[in-house]
Amino acid sequence: MDEEINEMFSRISSKYDFMNHLMSFNFDKSWREEAAKEAMLPKKRYTVLDVAAGTGDLSIAVNRMAQGRGKDVHIYLSDFNKDMIAVAEQKLEKEGTRNIKTEIVNAFRIAHKSNSLDMLISGFGLRSFAFSKGGKKNLQKFISESYRVLKPKGKIVLLDMALPENEFQRIFFRLYSILMLTMGSFVDRSTYEWLVRTIKAFDKKEFIDMMKSSGFRNIKTRSLASGIAYLVTAEK
Repeated sequence: MDEEINEMFSRISSKYDFMNHLMSFNFDKSWREEAAKEAMLPKKRYTVLDVAAGTGDLSIAVNRMAQGRGKDVHIYLSDFNKDMIAVAEQKLEKEGTRNIKTEIVNAFRIAHKSNSLDMLISGFGLRSFAFSKGGKKNLQKFISESYRVLKPKGKIVLLDMALPENEFQRIFFRLYSILMLTMGSFVDRSTYEWLVRTIKAFDKKEFIDMMKSSGFRNIKTRSLASGIAYLVTAEK
């Protein structure tokens, strides 16, 4: 992973959750709930890898929902940034969760065996991959690695943000981005400028085409509240 991006997330790690909730007006919680619903497989026991898991909110949301439905899931909560992982570990300790294991993992060289995982999830990681120094090549590496580690018929669930397709929602985003930059400047202006810039620049269609060419099938995309956040699901 790009060292500059790694350092950027280290700078905001202690305030990352607070800023996510504040800037999304708490919509980020419902976005993760929608992703967690997609992460519920029909089988009782399965393994999940959360890539670019950050402070662990998506892993925790999936685990809570799985337990509520009587499922036995084992989750690998992985990220390249040790400071984000440290925050996640504090949350897991508070939750008393034993079936979520943290690990430092490079998303472009995932340290799991081929055909070994039932599911791979990621929340807000795609833009970090696409706009790292390797650019589209790194995004392709992530897609290829995701395909490699999933079992046949394994599922991938990706949550991220991009410029809305609806023109009215685009107008809203332009206003919203000003608010993001204003609030973000109190924490780390350069980081939140990067976040806004990557939301505007990420090409969802190109990403879906990359998934298709890598072998993923039954690819579905769905916009969430406000049109900024979206879900991508697919099968190996």
